[in-house]
Amino acid sequence: MVAALVHHVQLPMPPGGARVARRFYESLLGLREHRDPALDRPGVLRFALGGARLDLSEGLYSGVAPQAHLALTVQDLAPLLRRLQAAEHPVDRSLLSEGRAYTEDPFGNRLELIEAPAETSPFVLRDHHVTELKLAL
Repeated sequence: MVAALVHHVQLPMPPGGARVARRFYESLLGLREHRDPALDRPGVLRFALGGARLDLSEGLYSGVAPQAHLALTVQDLAPLLRRLQAAEHPVDRSLLSEGRAYTEDPFGNRLELIEAPAETSPFVLRDHHVTELKLAL
């Protein structure tokens, strides 16, 4: 068996979506943009996720399976959900247990937000909300 860690996740965004992506991922979710001169190119954004990375890449969007989503462990879920709703992003808690909610980024990518346990996670980023990442494909 090979031990594996998530290196990065790539989600689609439409051409010209960088400004909207930054407003959502930086301003609302609190992720820090990751710059890498060796990898940076027009139409691609990268955000730090603990030891992993979230990449957004411009291109044609062909849709996504309804159950596909990116799950993020977050600090202070309730205030984050209020910020998302105030910014007119959908928040759906109906299908999930307490401490969890679904939302969508500006491009329709589904995100599950999971309240972090009370103990400090080794992935906590100072002044950021996202602490871990899980994928469901």
